[in-house]
Amino acid sequence: MINQNNKNDFSHNLVKPHLGRIFFARLFDIIICSIPTLLLSFLNPIHDLKSLLINIPVSQLVLFFYFVLLPYLCKGNTLGKLIFNLRLKKINNEKIRISEVFLRELYFLYVPLIFLLIIQIIMGVILFTTPKDSYNMIILKIINNIGYTFLAMWFIYIPLTIYLQKDNIASIDLKLKIRVYFLEKIVVVEKKDDTIGHIHLQKNRPGKIDLEEIKKIIGEEDE
Repeated sequence: MINQNNKNDFSHNLVKPHLGRIFFARLFDIIICSIPTLLLSFLNPIHDLKSLLINIPVSQLVLFFYFVLLPYLCKGNTLGKLIFNLRLKKINNEKIRISEVFLRELYFLYVPLIFLLIIQIIMGVILFTTPKDSYNMIILKIINNIGYTFLAMWFIYIPLTIYLQKDNIASIDLKLKIRVYFLEKIVVVEKKDDTIGHIHLQKNRPGKIDLEEIKKIIGEEDE
């Protein structure tokens, strides 16, 4: 019996991703990474200098593990990249070094966070070592606003520079020769050969008519 069904296989191709996909993958990673920090803040609220000096190093270790160590161990991937079908690759197909992952995240994440960390330490020192008068509260508010303004400007600067770049690639990725790709699924259709004869009847299948045989029979009857 002839099987006329087509066989479908799947292949993948690395293509240029949409910027929205990259944005939401990064947003997902930030949300996931912030969960342990929020839990720590809930279990160990910052109420003095000691709790501040405990929470900050722990939160930085979580960031380092998720955005540097995990991508290095998982070939450049994070949970966000895997969910949104993104892959981090070097253009020469070499293995991404941990120093390259760190430099990449230093540009994307650690520059604003280190600035914000310094702001938080300054605020903590002022808050827990000086009188809580109106003057100090105003200073704390100003310092806090400076920190979050810089953070907002940095996270506007990065996507803007990527958008304006011809190939939508960050400057740090150009320097490191690293690209973010979208893992596009491709359906490969393989047609089976339908010229194979019937298992039992071989070439003499029902409904198959040989015109030469019919002409020969008609010719014999006319005689």
